[in-house]
Amino acid sequence: MRYIGNKTRLLPFILDAIDTLGISPAVAHDAFAGTASVGRSLKARGWRVASSDLMTYSYVFQRAYVVAGRIPAFRKLRAGDATLRRALRSPTLRSRAEERGGTALHAIAEFLEAWLEPDCGFMSSEFSPAAGGRRMFFTEDNAARIDAIRRKLFEWRRDGLIDEDSYFLLLAALIEGADRVANTAGVYAAYMKQWQPNARRQLEISPEMPISGTPKSSAHLADAVAVARDIGRIELLYVDPPYNARQYSGYYHVPEIIARGWFEQRPTPQGVAGLVGIGRQKSAWCSRNTVALALDELLAASGARHVLVSYNSEGLLPGDELTAILASASVNGEVRTFGQEYKRYRADSDRDGRRYSGDRVKEMLHYARLR
Repeated sequence: MRYIGNKTRLLPFILDAIDTLGISPAVAHDAFAGTASVGRSLKARGWRVASSDLMTYSYVFQRAYVVAGRIPAFRKLRAGDATLRRALRSPTLRSRAEERGGTALHAIAEFLEAWLEPDCGFMSSEFSPAAGGRRMFFTEDNAARIDAIRRKLFEWRRDGLIDEDSYFLLLAALIEGADRVANTAGVYAAYMKQWQPNARRQLEISPEMPISGTPKSSAHLADAVAVARDIGRIELLYVDPPYNARQYSGYYHVPEIIARGWFEQRPTPQGVAGLVGIGRQKSAWCSRNTVALALDELLAASGARHVLVSYNSEGLLPGDELTAILASASVNGEVRTFGQEYKRYRADSDRDGRRYSGDRVKEMLHYARLR
């Protein structure tokens, strides 16, 4: 998923720093999970991960990429859904599922992607031009496919035909697939006024295979401080908070709506971008007035032996102030820093009034021993 602060490209840098520090796999708290790329990588290395985030779509990714530990067989679903059962007998579907990877998860994904009838529902009416709508986040066809798949996942879960891991694996694939065909510059604060090439492609969903054979991890749709208090003594606290004043609840409201669904309580999108109520998901880390206090509070709540903070060179909290807070919490007053330049995530171009210019930014990893 296109995401501000996504650490996928920086994973080698982060994992190498953990190795250099000599921190062995145990229990880690990924306090701002986002797309769950760091938590997934830690799990693959043998860590037991407790991940957390305020956003529902992040919770979906956490459940799919950090918690799920086996490829589902979907026996109950195949027995309980006659339409699916008939489709699975099709040689075409079986052949396409085999090309995808050959598991039951691939077969279900093929069914959802190519065999469901499009359904002109909530996403179509609110976030596509269907029925005279003005918002151009998705083409009419892709919006109708999102509607159909999201409804089917809701019904399967409601009727007890799929377990929680299966549900979140498929829902994560839908959110990621929708993002690939979203008619945006990478965030959902606005849509493009002309259809981009990616938006004209047909929606595809490609579920990730779960990582098995590691200790059971957990996902939390909650504030990082509350989660830190609940999980108690652990080995590592990994902190990758927002760096600037952009609230993720406003920049990613469409993935959030897909994650929550609209079948039990229909949202009321407002304004040009279709924003919904986001008050409870506003982060103290997105304000210069509260970010230092937020870091202090998290460090005080955590029972971690080690803390590793990802922060870039243009963050709201100046580097010297961040270092001072970590030094104050450290057992020996020492803070170690690693740095690496990388290409900036850009959703727009430079213009007068921007706080930055250029395409490079420096990612900093700040380490302290807490206890």
